[in-house]
Amino acid sequence: MERQFWFDSWDEGGSKTGFHMPVVHPHAQYLVDSGLLDGARVLVPLCGKSLDMPAFARRAREVVGVELVESAVAQFLADNALDAAETEPGVFRAGNLTILVRDFFDLTAADLATDGLGAVDVVYDRACLVAFPEAMRERYAAHLTGLLPAGARYFLNTLEYAPVMETPPFSVGPDAVRGYFGAAFDVEHVFDDDRPDHRMVAKFGLESLREHGFLLRRR
Repeated sequence: MERQFWFDSWDEGGSKTGFHMPVVHPHAQYLVDSGLLDGARVLVPLCGKSLDMPAFARRAREVVGVELVESAVAQFLADNALDAAETEPGVFRAGNLTILVRDFFDLTAADLATDGLGAVDVVYDRACLVAFPEAMRERYAAHLTGLLPAGARYFLNTLEYAPVMETPPFSVGPDAVRGYFGAAFDVEHVFDDDRPDHRMVAKFGLESLREHGFLLRRR
C-alpha cells in the first residue's frame, strides 16, 4: 500500500474515508470502562481524526496518536475545537493529547520517549491492521511488537467477512491474528460479533461480516 493512497483518501473524503466513525466506537468504550486506560500512556496508530482519542484522554495519563496525513490531523483539531500547539514540526499538543504527523513505520521507541510519551502501556488499533495487505500486515505486526515493553496491552479490532476483497479494510480473522502476534503476545478474544447491519455489508454486497476484538498482552 503506497503512502499516496492515504493522502488521496483524505483529499477525496466521502466513501474514501468511510473508516472514520462519527461516534466513539463500542470497543473503545469497552477499553475506557475496563480501567486499563486509567493513568496509562496510550498509543493510537493511524489515528486519523478518531473520536476515540478524546474519550481516552479523559481517563489516560497521556494519549499519542500517529497519523501520516496532516490534513486529517487538522480536521481532528478543528472538529474537537482543540487549541493545539505545534511544539516542533509535526508534533501537535493539546493538554494530555499529542498527535505526531509521521509514518508509523518510521516511529521508534526513542521517538516516543523524545516526544514525551515514554514507555507505552496500551495500544488501541481500530482500522490499522486491516488497512494493510497481507505482506504489510506482517511488517506492521513486527514493527508494533518491537515498540512495546513486556506487560503492555494491545487492543485490536478486526473485520472478518465474505467474500473477501482486495482493497482495505481487509478481512482478518482470529487465526490470522494469532499468526501475527501469538509468538510475542498472550491473545484473548473478547468480541466476536455477527454484524449483518454493518455498513460494508450493503455497500459491497457481502454475504457475512463479523467484528472481532482482541486484548493482547506483550510477553
